[in-house]
Amino acid sequence: MGRNNNNNVLGTGNNNRGKCCNRVSPVEDIVHPTRTVVRTTTNERRVRNIHPTEVINVNRTVIRNENFFPVTERQVNETVVEDFDCGSDVNNSNNCRPRRFF
Repeated sequence: MGRNNNNNVLGTGNNNRGKCCNRVSPVEDIVHPTRTVVRTTTNERRVRNIHPTEVINVNRTVIRNENFFPVTERQVNETVVEDFDCGSDVNNSNNCRPRRFF
């Protein structure tokens, strides 16, 4: 074991003199945790809050109904005509009876 065996090292042994042998070195992949980069884009929005108000102007007309009850008086002259049949004796009105119209 006094001799170093450096056959697998580039540039040593077999008179390579720094030239690579035709061997393919195994490749080992090391995957590191994913680095997360957060890019924030800020967009500004303008929101107009509109609070409408309705004003109603009322023009009111009040009608006052005044009721009067005037009383008038008048005279009515009424004539009632009664017809009697008193027969032939002009001096005797006791025999008079109301006359009927057919």
